[in-house]
Amino acid sequence: MARVYLAPTIQALPLVYSVDSPVGPNCINKRDDVLLVQFFLKVISEHDRLYLPPGQSPMQIDGIQGPQTAAFIRQYQLENSRRNPGATAGGGLKQDGVVHPVQAGSIFGSVGHTLYTIVAMNHSYSLARGLEMLRDITKDPLFPGALRPSLAVG
Repeated sequence: MARVYLAPTIQALPLVYSVDSPVGPNCINKRDDVLLVQFFLKVISEHDRLYLPPGQSPMQIDGIQGPQTAAFIRQYQLENSRRNPGATAGGGLKQDGVVHPVQAGSIFGSVGHTLYTIVAMNHSYSLARGLEMLRDITKDPLFPGALRPSLAVG
């Protein structure tokens, strides 16, 4: 189940949509978590082509974590870290190809102290669509209807 967290400590974001379980190669890859990640990646890469992995067609939102989703996650982590190298103590996003869930109400991972990829995706989405759309992503024309019943306030 994808989660919605109120984010009073993050000035740029009123809330954060997070996965419940990691998404990426060799992860649990629950369908609704994958749908949320794919949705963010599609909107972000259509807004800014530098997030589109070389040689890849546009992101397909199908809830299946496969080679395309893995390539988009890696490209997102690389490009976001290139743009924001000093954004966190770890020097950008963790380059592991995995979108981890937010833990313990923090926007930074406990081990590497890097910004969670899912938090960065929320921020990139808000830059692409605006904070008003971030407040209710279900209004986005690209939002996958199958994800709607899975959104829960965490």
